[in-house]
Amino acid sequence: MEEQIFLKKKINKNIPIPLYYQLKELLLEFIENAGDNTVLPTETALCELYDISRSTVRQAMGELTSEGYITRKKGKGTTILPRKIKQDFLVILESFNNEMQQKGLKPKTEVISRIVTSPYSAVQKFLNLTQDAEVVQLVRLRSIDEKPLVLVTTYLPADYHNLRNIIDEDLEHKSMYKLMEQNYNTIIISCRRMLEIRLAGDFEAQHLKVEKGAPLQYIETLSTDADGQPIEFSKAFYRGDNNKFFIDTVRRSIK
Repeated sequence: MEEQIFLKKKINKNIPIPLYYQLKELLLEFIENAGDNTVLPTETALCELYDISRSTVRQAMGELTSEGYITRKKGKGTTILPRKIKQDFLVILESFNNEMQQKGLKPKTEVISRIVTSPYSAVQKFLNLTQDAEVVQLVRLRSIDEKPLVLVTTYLPADYHNLRNIIDEDLEHKSMYKLMEQNYNTIIISCRRMLEIRLAGDFEAQHLKVEKGAPLQYIETLSTDADGQPIEFSKAFYRGDNNKFFIDTVRRSIK
């Protein structure tokens, strides 16, 4: 790596922004424009370049490591990890497979469980179901290039257009949304999504290949048809180290 690439930016010791944070921002800018597996300068080199302490460098590197931007291995140095996958999931109604294929990625779906069952009270409420109604419960693991990306549990009202039969469909190779439209005359028109951070439990950690307690991006989705009838309720856990979500907003007119 050419030292002059980093020397274009300076660390300002006369402002109330921590030195480690300034270094972190400088490294982030470089990471965004560099290729995967690019090796970063050593701690010693960064100390000399910016006249800062080793503890300052280590704090910046530590945060970049925990946030999934770099990996540090003995004897191999510090390298940039593959880019986080940009997700438009929050603003576009699109199947997972279609969205990933459009990004040039290779998606894979594993169906962990598919059953027709009585819903939990919360699911019953979300889907506006009666006491004796049943739901289709699908648990699927979605991966990109064999790396686990998201673990999602989906609930569908079993008696809505006979959706109970969807458990017999090829849900590993075909889009659930497309199957719903083509085979069950069920078209999702809109949805409402909630995003928050949750910690991985045993089940999520096992399937997403992360440590128990690792931060995950948790998204709940409630989807409706043209009449406003709830059709889908899902709970999705995304790995926090390889996903980032983009949300477009517009300003309301001022009266």
